[in-house]
Amino acid sequence: MKKAHILFLLVLTLIGNTAMAQFNKPLKPAYSRVSSSEARYNIGLTGGLTMTYWLHFGGTETKYNQPFNFGPTGGLVVERMLNANNSISLEGLYAMRNTQLNYEVLNFPVAINENKDFYRQYDVDYQEVDIQVPFTHYFSLGNIRPYVFVAPRFSLPIAGRMIWQKMEILNYGTEEQQYNEASATIDTVTMSAHNLRQWNVGVVLGAGVLFKINFSNYYLLLKVDASAHGAVINSFTKEEINGESTNVIGAGYIDPYLLGKRFNTDATVKVTLMFPLKKQLKGACMNWGEYD
Repeated sequence: MKKAHILFLLVLTLIGNTAMAQFNKPLKPAYSRVSSSEARYNIGLTGGLTMTYWLHFGGTETKYNQPFNFGPTGGLVVERMLNANNSISLEGLYAMRNTQLNYEVLNFPVAINENKDFYRQYDVDYQEVDIQVPFTHYFSLGNIRPYVFVAPRFSLPIAGRMIWQKMEILNYGTEEQQYNEASATIDTVTMSAHNLRQWNVGVVLGAGVLFKINFSNYYLLLKVDASAHGAVINSFTKEEINGESTNVIGAGYIDPYLLGKRFNTDATVKVTLMFPLKKQLKGACMNWGEYD
C-alpha cells in the first residue's frame, strides 16, 4: 500500500515538473510573433463523482443485485496540444470507491440431508490511484467545442475493507418468508493482495464539451465530460480462484466459483479547469503579446 502512495506522489511530481518546464522556457523576442494564440500546454485541476460497478461473468451464473454507489474523485492533469484538434494528456487521479453485491443462496448444504436458504451481502469500500493517458479529439473551433477521448488506464487500489454478511432465510418463497436475524454473521476483512488484485489495466472512453473563457490578456478552459472505464484483467486473486484464500472468515465469504470472473468498472462525471501555460510580455513595438 505504501508503494501505491509513493507512485501517486511521483506521478503528481512528474505532472508538476512537466508544467513548470514548459512555463519556464525562455521568452521569444518581442518582434517574433507566434502563428497561433493558443497555448501548446495546459495544466489543470479535475474532480467529480465516480460510480463503481463490478461485473461478473461465468461461475454458476448466480443472480445478484448491485445498487449504484457514488464516490468522489479528483486530481491533476497536463495536456499537450498536438495540433488544433488533437491532444494527449497525463492524468493522476485519486478515487474513493464503494460497491455492494447481495444475492440469495438456496438449498445450501449445512449438514447431512439438511439444506438451508441464505441471504448474502458483500460491501466494499476502498481508495484507488488511477493513472490514465487520454487521447482527445476536439470538434470544430471556437469558444465551445465538443470532444471525445480514449485512454489507457493503470489502476492501483491502496487501502480498503470488505464486509461479508450472511443471514438465514426462513420459509423461502412463501407468505411467511422472513430473515432469521439471530443467525446473522458479519465479517470485516482488510482489503489486501489476498482478496483483490493489486493492480489492473483498462480502457476509458468518454465525451464532453470544452468552454473557452476569454479575458483581455489570457483565457481559461473549462471541460465537462462523462466517461466509462472497464478493466481487462480478472480482479479475483490466484488464491481465491484456486480456493486457497487465507482470508475466509465464517460462512459469509463469497466464493469466486459462484461469480466466475470479476472485472472492475466505473463511470465518471467530472469538471476540469485548465490553465494554459503561456507567458505574456509587453514588447517595444507591439501591445501585449502572447508567447508559447
